[in-house]
Amino acid sequence: MFDTIDFNNFWKESDYISEVCTGENLTDEMVQYAEQKLGYKFPESYIVLMKTRNGGKPLNTVWFDDRNRYRVDVDEIFSISEDKKDSLFGTYGNEFWYEEWEYPRNVGIIIADTISGGHEMIYLDYRGCGKNGEPKVSLCSAEDDHEIIVLANSFEEFILGLTPSEEIYYQNL
Repeated sequence: MFDTIDFNNFWKESDYISEVCTGENLTDEMVQYAEQKLGYKFPESYIVLMKTRNGGKPLNTVWFDDRNRYRVDVDEIFSISEDKKDSLFGTYGNEFWYEEWEYPRNVGIIIADTISGGHEMIYLDYRGCGKNGEPKVSLCSAEDDHEIIVLANSFEEFILGLTPSEEIYYQNL
C-alpha cells in the first residue's frame, strides 16, 4: 500500500495547518471511536495515511481525472479529531458542512476541502459499497446543486493521483 510515497515528504510543514487541522497522533482507539460516531468503516489506506500525520496539507495538492476533464485542488485533509477546527468533528467538520452548506449526508464522510472555500468538498463515498465497504473518493459541488463526481475508485488511488500544483504566471502582452 502506498509503495511509491515517501511519507516523510508527503505533508507540507506549516504552523497554521498544525494549529487548525493537524491532530494528535492517531491511535486505533481514536479510529474506532470515529468509525462508531460516524457510522462508517474507514478504508485501511486512509488509516495508514492518517497515522503518518493526523491531517494537514499534502505537498502534492492537484488531482486530475484520467481524461483531464476535472481538476481538484486539495486544501486540507481533515484530521480525525475533535480538537482542531478543520477536523472530522471540529468547528468546520462534517456536521458544519451538512448543516450550514447542506452537503448530502447519504454520500459518506467529508474528509477534505478544496481551495474553493467550501464550495467543493471531498468525500469518502460509500453509496456503492455500504457503510463497511471500500469507498470511492468523490467531489461534491455546492455550486452545482451538490452534484457528485467520482474522482477515484479508492482512497489510495486518489492519494497516488495527487500531483504538484503548477505555478501560473500571467505576463503582460
